[in-house]
Amino acid sequence: MNKTIVVIIAVLLAITIGIGTYIIFLLIPSSGENGELPGYVYSTGDKFLTNLKSDGHYIKADILFEVSDKSTLKILEKNNHRIRDRIIEILGDISEDDLNQEDFKKNLRNLIRDDLQNILKIDKIRGVYFNDFIIQ
Repeated sequence: MNKTIVVIIAVLLAITIGIGTYIIFLLIPSSGENGELPGYVYSTGDKFLTNLKSDGHYIKADILFEVSDKSTLKILEKNNHRIRDRIIEILGDISEDDLNQEDFKKNLRNLIRDDLQNILKIDKIRGVYFNDFIIQ
C-alpha cells in the first residue's frame, strides 16, 4: 500500500511540474531584446523608388516598421499615404555626402523613425528595418 501512495504522489508531482512548465513557456509571452514584448510589424506596401538629390542616382527600398502596440499599428495604417509621402521626401533628399557617412543606414533609420513619430504624434515606433535597399 505504501508503494502505491508513493507512486501516486510521484505521478501527481510529475503532472504538476509538466503543467507548470507548459504555462511558463507556452502561455506567457516571451520577452524580446531588452525585456520588451514582441512588437507588431507594419509594411507601407510597395517598395520605394525615387531619385536621390544627386543627378542620375536613385534609391529603391522596402521599409518595415516595428511598433509596440495595436493602436499604433492602426495609426500607421490610417496614415499610410502620409508615411509614404514623407519617406519619399526623406529618400529624395539624400546626397552623395550622406551616402559616404559611416553610419548612413543607422542615421537614415533614426531620421525616418523620428520624423514619422513627430508628424503622427506617436512615440511607439521601435524599429525601422530595410527589407530591400539598393542605391545606384
